[in-house]
Amino acid sequence: MGFISWINSHVNSGTSSGGYYNSMNKALFRINEEYTMLHYPLHGLDGDSFMQAQANLTDYCMSLVPDVKGKVLLEVGCGNGIQAFHILENYAPGLIKAIDLNSGNIEIAREEAAARGHEAISFHVDDAHDLSTVEDHSVDVVINIESAFHYPDKPAFFRQACRVLKPGGTIVIADILTKKKKSHPWKGRWKRKMSYHHWPMEKYKEELPLAEIQILKVSDITPGVIRGFQNYRRWMLEMKKRRFMEDLLMKVYYTIHARLNIYLLRKTRQYCVFVGRKEHMHVHQDGSRSS
Repeated sequence: MGFISWINSHVNSGTSSGGYYNSMNKALFRINEEYTMLHYPLHGLDGDSFMQAQANLTDYCMSLVPDVKGKVLLEVGCGNGIQAFHILENYAPGLIKAIDLNSGNIEIAREEAAARGHEAISFHVDDAHDLSTVEDHSVDVVINIESAFHYPDKPAFFRQACRVLKPGGTIVIADILTKKKKSHPWKGRWKRKMSYHHWPMEKYKEELPLAEIQILKVSDITPGVIRGFQNYRRWMLEMKKRRFMEDLLMKVYYTIHARLNIYLLRKTRQYCVFVGRKEHMHVHQDGSRSS
């Protein structure tokens, strides 16, 4: 990629959701020389690398679900697939179905799966509101990490997750919530461009039960995520040096990204993890029940 096009890709990252993830894939690949997960870091140990801090978040979410060994797991909002590979290699599910709305992410995920020789994962372009590639009652666990804040109709996602889960199946949603009641009109327009639809905690607690998902646990891990981001200076020191100007701009880009997220998590947002279980019986409108 030429230097000018490289700059343009990062400038355009703030104009659309697709542009943002395209930019983040390139930026994180540039820093780490390989694709990484696309979600926030979670503090574990002070010496954790950026990639280990991201893995900490995945491992925390996986610690909240029953053993998935030999089971079918669905990842909704799988990004570039790196998290799915981590789950496959460390938790040994029998099959991972992974979907994402961004075709660029799925292209990377399929290429990486082929390079790693992973055959127990299928990647598909699909919408979380529909899950059209996933059959009814076909998965044991649904995992949704840092994707739901992009969904304009989260209740539709909850209903689809309930549809594809087996009775008694588990869902884990890690999401960035808002603590503010309203935003300024100009922010509202920008958020629509970026497909940002942050919910408050109360809305989750109202809507998940309406989709027949019993809430088992809610964890606020905001302090750990903030501490995870605070290691960004050390991570930049570990960045491979290439060209002075490109290195400088990358450090500026990364610093702004990290410090902005720390500020937002302290002031207006919170990072929460919801664990739910599909009810064993479905109540139909006529009052009848079925599994």
